[in-house]
Amino acid sequence: MGLVARSFRGALSVREWDGCEMKLHRPVGTVSDRTLTRLLGLALITLAIGIPIFAVIYLRDQRVEAGASLIERQVESAEKAVRTAPDNIGTRLQLAKVYQSANRPDSALAQYDETLKADAGNRTALLGRGDVLVAKGDLTQARKSYLKIVGNGKGGEFAANDPQLAQAYYALGQIDLTQGKAKDAVTKLESAVKIDPGDADAWYLLGTANAKSGAPKLAVEAFRRALNFVPTGWCEPYTQLNIAYTQLGRSAEAEYAGAMVDFCQNRPADAKRRLQPLTVGPVAVESMLGLGMIAEAGSDRKGAAGWYQKVVGADPKNFNARSGLTRLGAGKAS
Repeated sequence: MGLVARSFRGALSVREWDGCEMKLHRPVGTVSDRTLTRLLGLALITLAIGIPIFAVIYLRDQRVEAGASLIERQVESAEKAVRTAPDNIGTRLQLAKVYQSANRPDSALAQYDETLKADAGNRTALLGRGDVLVAKGDLTQARKSYLKIVGNGKGGEFAANDPQLAQAYYALGQIDLTQGKAKDAVTKLESAVKIDPGDADAWYLLGTANAKSGAPKLAVEAFRRALNFVPTGWCEPYTQLNIAYTQLGRSAEAEYAGAMVDFCQNRPADAKRRLQPLTVGPVAVESMLGLGMIAEAGSDRKGAAGWYQKVVGADPKNFNARSGLTRLGAGKAS
């Protein structure tokens, strides 16, 4: 299992790190105003000297515009900004992030280092530097960057609501887990979710750390918290739940988790077959919710609404069922 850094909530998430591919797409560049002006001028030339010459000029112009990619233009613009204002920390940080996007880690690292020379405690630079070092495989130096944030921030007035501190704890937990220090990872990740209890990725990683530490009950709790936020399209928590429940000898719960793995892996018929007998018993609510999600994914709006209503009847505060009813326009959940 590889390690991928996640910073500013714009980098890769645990789902990407652990196998589910969720690609980030960048906008495709459009023709600039300057180009449109040139093309209008060329149109006038066409009226005077004919289409053949216009075609040659137009094709040449198109080749010039296509010569630089969007990211190359972003790099050029950011570099120009730094040359114009070399002492501006914000422009250096922007250039560093652009370099990261352009897969130029050494250039990004140089910009983060320059920023830290001017502002040794700059958290954005420390997080970015740590992420670059993780990507380069230098976990020792990456840890030092993240620890500086923890050392400076954990006793702060706003530490309990400090998102950058949570990111640093998360990154340290990833490093500990990668290095086989599962119990140390638990400590870091517990700190991360305490600050940001809505971070599904951190809950999943905490569950993984607990599982590796030999604490399946705690692992189950963490995986379930992760799935409260991302109940579909994320296979790993269900897979790990199946393992943990099996270790605990909880067969119904293990069967439920296995059925949800089937659903996640595009086997809805198998998932439905396994979930239907579980709609009574210890995982009745979870199983009915799963059946609702399967029906909704299959465009069976009436069936989905029916299952979600049953979930709300058993658990009036169930967020995912109530959200499903809202999506389906099935009226207010009573």
